[in-house]
Amino acid sequence: MQGWEVAVVGGGAAGMLAALEASRAGARTILLEKTARLGTKLRISGGGRCNVTNALDDLRAWERMLPGNGPFLRHALRSYPPKAFLDLLTEEGVPTRVEAPYGKVFPESGKSGDVIEALVRAMRRAGVTIRTEAAVRDIRTGQDGRVEGLLLDEGRFLAADAIIWCTGGRSFPKSGSTGDGYPVLRRLGHTIAPTYPSLVPLRVEGTTPLAGVALRGVRGRVRVPGTKEPLPWDGDVLWTHFGLSGPIVLQLSRALAEGWVAGAQGSLQLDLEPERSADDLDAAIRHLVTTAGSRTARSLVPEHVPRALVPEVLAAADVPAERRLAELSKAERLRLVATLKGWSFVPSGWHSFEAAEVTAGGVVVDEVNPRTMASRLLEGLYLAGEVLDVDGYVGGYNLQAAWSTGAVAGRAAAASVLGYRKAPPSATIR
Repeated sequence: MQGWEVAVVGGGAAGMLAALEASRAGARTILLEKTARLGTKLRISGGGRCNVTNALDDLRAWERMLPGNGPFLRHALRSYPPKAFLDLLTEEGVPTRVEAPYGKVFPESGKSGDVIEALVRAMRRAGVTIRTEAAVRDIRTGQDGRVEGLLLDEGRFLAADAIIWCTGGRSFPKSGSTGDGYPVLRRLGHTIAPTYPSLVPLRVEGTTPLAGVALRGVRGRVRVPGTKEPLPWDGDVLWTHFGLSGPIVLQLSRALAEGWVAGAQGSLQLDLEPERSADDLDAAIRHLVTTAGSRTARSLVPEHVPRALVPEVLAAADVPAERRLAELSKAERLRLVATLKGWSFVPSGWHSFEAAEVTAGGVVVDEVNPRTMASRLLEGLYLAGEVLDVDGYVGGYNLQAAWSTGAVAGRAAAASVLGYRKAPPSATIR
């Protein structure tokens, strides 16, 4: 079988960018995808609209939006920033738009297929050879400590001077992201940090009767014993037959999942009145107690809380729904204020990897050069995308991490291979 200068394994976001940049840099490049088509997970991202990146222009702030080893991406984000990918889409005739208030960037058409087709066009124009339904089983190495190539199905061998491993994580396995790339890397000596779902719905008991009810305009926080509290998030929460979902829950699920992996039980608090302090809320309730004492406790729950949730809020505060305000005790009033400012839930776990948008955990980043994405353990091997222990919040941050690490890996792999071919046999390639 023909030898290649760069072989990219995995036809997702990182793999397509890696193949494109390697070929543009002058390396003879092949992209191998085990499923029947490229970008399956990309196709369903953002509800099929494909949130390609974020308009956040402070790269330091990007690190905060990538709680899973954001600082590791510092060089990659500078080398291939969001603008670089948006310029690529523009060149391929795919205009984009920014959506408030979170700066999410989508193709104007709202079709993820337009993004994939643009990448395929760019790759073909750059000379990338694309093979689908080409499952890779292992990496073969030589006695000189370099990669030699890939073992495919039925014992076939594909020679390659450099390999870029973009096999993804474990989230949404129907897309082909099944975690099968980890054992290969582990056999080669790489450490795989425990993997768990991020951006995933949570299991909470007793929500089945409320399935479909949405609570909007609230603020969520997570507390896990022994860990730093993550950023709070404003937005919506959706009750489901198994627990809680919606933007706030997805954003905060990572901290809870990380806690469970470490053996710590965390909780989720919902602030139903994020624009008012507890003191202001208490003062308002005390005023109503003296001016509208005949009203019931039901009237103290904010109007934006759906009717189905009002009894749940009052039950959480241990305040009878029909209690007249004039009869409300100080302890009941304070419990109600505390609940409105921090309605607490103790999830029992995450939903599943099938429902997760991103995998947390993966290849330990200390074993990867952040300037090139090269393995520090095996020469000629590069890693990019979700296979790395890097992950971020909802908002285009994870896709940008894939674009950036893929682009850096592609350029570095091509430069290494072309330099290796030109150098004398005794030269040391770093």
